[in-house]
Amino acid sequence: MTVQVGIGLFTAQVPPGSDRTYEREYRETIDMVRLAETLGFDSAWVSEHHGAGDGYMSSLLPTLAALAAATEHIKLGTGVMLTPFHHPLRLAEDAATVDLISGGRLILGLGLGWREEEFRMFGVPVGERVRRAVETVDILRRAWTGERFTHEGKVFSFQQVKVTPPPSRPDGIPIYLGGMTEASIRRAGRLGDGYIRSRGADVEAMKQDAHLADEAARQAGKNPASFGFAQLQNAFVWQDGDAWDIVKQGAAHHIGVYGGWAEGSDTPDKGFFIDPPDDATLRQITPAGSPSEVIQALRPIAAAFAERRDFHLIVRLHYPGMAFDTAATAIELFGEKVIPALKGA
Repeated sequence: MTVQVGIGLFTAQVPPGSDRTYEREYRETIDMVRLAETLGFDSAWVSEHHGAGDGYMSSLLPTLAALAAATEHIKLGTGVMLTPFHHPLRLAEDAATVDLISGGRLILGLGLGWREEEFRMFGVPVGERVRRAVETVDILRRAWTGERFTHEGKVFSFQQVKVTPPPSRPDGIPIYLGGMTEASIRRAGRLGDGYIRSRGADVEAMKQDAHLADEAARQAGKNPASFGFAQLQNAFVWQDGDAWDIVKQGAAHHIGVYGGWAEGSDTPDKGFFIDPPDDATLRQITPAGSPSEVIQALRPIAAAFAERRDFHLIVRLHYPGMAFDTAATAIELFGEKVIPALKGA
């Protein structure tokens, strides 16, 4: 049992006014994941949104297929796919294909979505999001058996359908469910193979949420010892000069996008804008500094879950608008200096 350190979430955002292109962003994402694999990262993760003014990654499984072809052993995860916007049979096919290309390395993280604009874009009622997600999980598991099955639900109905080819693994692809409310955490424990948790600096809150998911897994007849837990975390490692000066603009954009969406950004009535929190909150969300300073910030998380059989600490080291050389330096420092300390926690 040891901490598995992942890199991500990669989101391929290009801030307005940046000299970066989307083509460059995607190609360099592949290069960064290839680099991370050589440095001992255990997994790489991508995240989904739609209709974003900065091009926030909208198509995760094609991206992971490219990452699968460019790597050999690193696990590949979605953190998360927005389940209500995907037809479950097509999702089953695409995920199985990525699992085959990667040789069984896919972890499928699924979430509910929350932006009303995205639901409007796809013509999906917001009130159906939980029902769609629950049915989708059931459909995926049955589809990946490679056998014909019938599903009669409130949203989806299929008669004697068959999804081929099946995934690489006979028992299917691990499904991690996301969410921050108690209901969503318990749902993850009840239906998922793992729970994926968003950013947060409070280790006690992380432990409490993991306990809720484990408890729900136990009540569903599962062994909590084999239940996965993934924690997202920002960080930035630098040795020459002030790390915060280098990362703060990208971190403000990364977090500010969500604040902007909450205020109506990326809708027909309002253009794209970001609404980042104050500097102190940003610094708390994104520990930045020397390797020893970042180790000090992240080690309590690693230590809290080091005894879990399947724990992923997923660390973001590349931010919107950041040059490849800058991100690559941070990835190298993290791999060489920080990962050994976290795995020894």
